[in-house]
Amino acid sequence: MTTKRHIPKFHRATPAVRREALVDATLRCLKEFGHEGVSVRRISAAAGVSIGLINHHFPSKSGLIAETYETLALSLLESIRHQAENKAVAPRDRLSNFFRASFTPELLDPQLFNVWLVFWSMVAHSAEIRAVHFSTYGKYRSVLESLLGQLVESGAAPPFKLRPAAIALSALLDGFWVELSLSPTVFKPREAIALCEDWVNALCSGGFPRLLGSSRVKKTEATP
Repeated sequence: MTTKRHIPKFHRATPAVRREALVDATLRCLKEFGHEGVSVRRISAAAGVSIGLINHHFPSKSGLIAETYETLALSLLESIRHQAENKAVAPRDRLSNFFRASFTPELLDPQLFNVWLVFWSMVAHSAEIRAVHFSTYGKYRSVLESLLGQLVESGAAPPFKLRPAAIALSALLDGFWVELSLSPTVFKPREAIALCEDWVNALCSGGFPRLLGSSRVKKTEATP
């Protein structure tokens, strides 16, 4: 008596799953090859699919890169925000948590920095990527505004203008992150964290006259 050979059923991936896999493959290519990883041929090989399938899910290469940019940026922001917005600690300590989470070894990975360089280089030439940049930067700044606003609510700082304060602090954080990524032997993450702490301490003591004034505190889930 012969037995029938079992043939596994083919399971078609949903569009969402397929797009996620393509974004993951794109990120791996950008980490490994930098600007050369933008190649659709290279990405399709990494994903194990045809170029036609990429074109089916994304109308353009810029669209795929833009979705990869947004996915990575929001994932990292959520990770940092989750570590910072702890209701069990004081607002000032939440900012300290934010600083420490911003300079972990995972975020100072040279390959990750190479990915950001690719994204930034494409902002000026792609409307899709530019829109993602503005959107994700706005979300990042919003988290900083919330954390800074909680200082005012708690009485730890005088009223100050949240938006320019968040922009200034964001620039400080980004500058340290870039330098640590480019020149990791020049100074250490703990030094960057200490300088960010000094900046907030100066803000709380009224050390930035141009920032003083009424503030519109954003209510968030992290506000006690």
